[in-house]
Amino acid sequence: MEISESVLPGTRFQLTAAKDPDSGQFSVQQYRLSQNEHFRLEVKDKKNDIKLPILIVQKPLDRETARNHSLTLTAVDGGKPPKSGNMNILINVLDVNDNVPVFTKDVYSVMLSENSPIKTTVIQVEATDLDEGPNGEVIYSFSNSVSKNIQNLFYINSLTGEITVKGLIDFEKKEEYDIEIRASDKGLPPLTAEKTVVIKIIDINDNTPEIEVTSFSSSIPEDSRPGTTVALISVNDLDSALNGKIICTIKSSPSISFSVVTVLDLNIQISPQSIVM
Repeated sequence: MEISESVLPGTRFQLTAAKDPDSGQFSVQQYRLSQNEHFRLEVKDKKNDIKLPILIVQKPLDRETARNHSLTLTAVDGGKPPKSGNMNILINVLDVNDNVPVFTKDVYSVMLSENSPIKTTVIQVEATDLDEGPNGEVIYSFSNSVSKNIQNLFYINSLTGEITVKGLIDFEKKEEYDIEIRASDKGLPPLTAEKTVVIKIIDINDNTPEIEVTSFSSSIPEDSRPGTTVALISVNDLDSALNGKIICTIKSSPSISFSVVTVLDLNIQISPQSIVM
């Protein structure tokens, strides 16, 4: 027999009645079902001393727990001693799409260097589904909440769950991406699960310092005192940490009598300097 795992307790299945050439009390008088927890037996009396065995589901079936059930139906006549006959019943439980895909990891987090080449593998996600056939086949995609900008930077393989670089990754534009990944089965309707992938971008020294002269005296008196400000210079580097730390110097020469003094250092990135005598 084939019974769907979606059947409700109380569902009835009529079985084939046993035959006994004898009549009266020597014909089939009762049926017994081997001990089990999912099914029970009911006997229905018909005309001509015919008794019909009816199999009744008494506990929900779960294909993922037990794919089949083997039962024995015994028919007993009324003789003394009684005679009996057995029939084996093999029940195959048919799958329904009742399991959601489950990701194999609770957390997906990875480090990625900016300017990584196109098609660089970032990370691979994986989800499994206990159902069988199309109900258990998983495909991957970005969630509907993922912006077009992120989809222009990253690509996910629908069959393997591999995420690769698709566009230019720039630390100075964004330091971290939290991307919602969806795993869906092919059931009708499909069941889905979502997981966040955290991609942290690693800064590389790909920006040169930018110099801006904010104030400058093109001429100064020859008797100017040491420490007199000649120019104010703003220097900025978009990189972070040591890659963005700036050191300003003046090329030494016997004819140069000026030096650079830091007057403000803000977050190691914006460093106005003064050139003094």
